[in-house]
Amino acid sequence: MLKKAIRNPYIIFLPFLFYYIHIVLRDKWPTLYGDEIRYVDFATNLIHGFYSPYPGHINLWNGPGYPLVLVPFIFLKIPALYTTLMNALYQYLMVVFLYKSVRLVANSKIALVCGLLMAVYPNGLSMLPILYTEAFTGFLVSSLVYSLTLFYKKKNIKYSVLAGLILGFLTLTKVIFGYVLLIGLIGSASLLLFRKNRQYALRSVYILLIAFAVTSPYLAYTYYITGKVFYWGNSGGMSLYWMSTPYAHEYGDWKLPDLTNNQYPALKIREVVGPLRKNHLKEVSFILKHDEIEQDALFKQAAINNIKKDPFKFLNNYYDNFARMLFNFPYSYAYQDAAILGNIIRGSLILWASIAGIILTVLNWRKIIYPVRFLVMIAGLYLGLSGALSAYPRQLDVILPMLFFWIGFLIAKMPKPGLRFAEEDNIDNINLEELTGVEMSVDKIA
Repeated sequence: MLKKAIRNPYIIFLPFLFYYIHIVLRDKWPTLYGDEIRYVDFATNLIHGFYSPYPGHINLWNGPGYPLVLVPFIFLKIPALYTTLMNALYQYLMVVFLYKSVRLVANSKIALVCGLLMAVYPNGLSMLPILYTEAFTGFLVSSLVYSLTLFYKKKNIKYSVLAGLILGFLTLTKVIFGYVLLIGLIGSASLLLFRKNRQYALRSVYILLIAFAVTSPYLAYTYYITGKVFYWGNSGGMSLYWMSTPYAHEYGDWKLPDLTNNQYPALKIREVVGPLRKNHLKEVSFILKHDEIEQDALFKQAAINNIKKDPFKFLNNYYDNFARMLFNFPYSYAYQDAAILGNIIRGSLILWASIAGIILTVLNWRKIIYPVRFLVMIAGLYLGLSGALSAYPRQLDVILPMLFFWIGFLIAKMPKPGLRFAEEDNIDNINLEELTGVEMSVDKIA
């Protein structure tokens, strides 16, 4: 009994839960600030029976996923400190589910290493005392990985349904996944035309359609108040505008609309206001005279004009966005302190592990199990789209459970010599009956 308890991931990682609680209690600000205010405001709106303010003052800056989670805390008037303590639980469960996922496809040592790396990841720890979506999003991502792996191992339809539900709520929390769903669905549906890939494609279409079903009430609501089809929010235009900037010494990072400060005021800024006003004041001031939905459209149009004006600068900004996700650098008109060294080390390890993973995955594609294939598609689309907006480490951090699961699987299957897998997982012969819930023998998918 004792040996079994020691192997239980809920017990293995329990000390981290107490450590996460300590971080929140130690570092939580006494008042709400930044995006915390917006999430609480949206949750308050939901309590009063609406999400966005009335037309003319529409606010769809983010999806309703996280505000829905906050509703019971706001309704019961629970102090922000105790609400933020939920981040400790989300982070803990994210690590546990990652361990359980990797354990299904690798040995306990690999699973433990993956779990520990996720448990102590500094960027994740830094977001715990803030009432932001990152800890909750990471929990959803890890839950998605676990449900997909259970579907693969147990061949039970309920786990694919669960994966679709989780992916749908993840999309409501991070609306950029809405475009991931659309592109993924189009791509998966196209693969149905090819017999070789039909088994994988059908499962993916099934999960993606469930995810879309989860988001459909929100899309119906945004259509009702904006008249726009497939409208996820009105923050994308401004983000794309800053990402498309054609000016030198500007690298695609977000700036506040009043051009008086940087997205990250803790950075040491020098000579920011002057260049920003010179480059953007006239255009931004004109756009801000319109209502929120018109602003979004005008920012998008300005961004398209910037890209047409200097497409190579847009590509440079795209490259800079990926660098910022990995290394938290560069920032416009700013210089960094010594903390950048830690980001460079962590980002470099993630970068080279991912490059090695891509090579191994391509060389052994037919032996890659379905959960890994699906997650590689989701993560690749998400990162590719994130690079086209103002991106930061937090955009990368939330999908690290996918990365660790992917790398853990590859390590488990890696032979000592060469780059080819020693064992072959014959997963091309999975019967379509698995989507009906009919049990099948494990040797057909092992």
